[in-house]
Amino acid sequence: MADSSIETKKKLLESAKKEFLEKGFIGASLRTIAANAGVTTGAMYRHFKDKDAFFCALVDDVIDYVTSMVMLANTDNHQLFDQMSIKNHMTFENESAKSLINYMYDHFDAFTLLLTKSAGSTHENFRDEICDLYTKNFDTICKWMYKQKIATKKIPQMTVHTIASTVINAYCEIVLHNLDKKEALAYIKSIVEFTNYGCMKMMGIQYTDAQL
Repeated sequence: MADSSIETKKKLLESAKKEFLEKGFIGASLRTIAANAGVTTGAMYRHFKDKDAFFCALVDDVIDYVTSMVMLANTDNHQLFDQMSIKNHMTFENESAKSLINYMYDHFDAFTLLLTKSAGSTHENFRDEICDLYTKNFDTICKWMYKQKIATKKIPQMTVHTIASTVINAYCEIVLHNLDKKEALAYIKSIVEFTNYGCMKMMGIQYTDAQL
């Protein structure tokens, strides 16, 4: 009985994903989701109370993962910035970016749902919310680095927001333009280098060729 219930839920989610990808959250039909899964509407409602519950089930794990990656932008991961080489820090940044790209391509449909099909759902503001979170964390890091005298210059609040938005939107563009994975990895590597070296320049952080 339990196995049957798990299988039914799996079929419903597969059907829901197809329906959302084709029609978006607003245009998707619960009756169509149930019919394509070969499930009665009564059985469907035993698993999912409404359309939003379906959508959340398809994307919540992805949101949790992206949030955890954004939270890596914290002072804990910059505590040794003045003691480690710039090269080591850039390696950490590039590896984190690579991990996120790998995850994105393993869950590409969920990212497509969030970025292009979520209007009307609980998560229709996902992009803005992640951008706001990253901006807040990045601003905290900048202020901490200045206070610790790692940085000698302050970055204006609007500039912090613009840099954070650039990084988040860069990842979003991968999905919106349906880049292949190899192209996406090279693209993000260049964005990471551009933003990191640009930030160090604006913050007055000195580095030598030997550190790169």
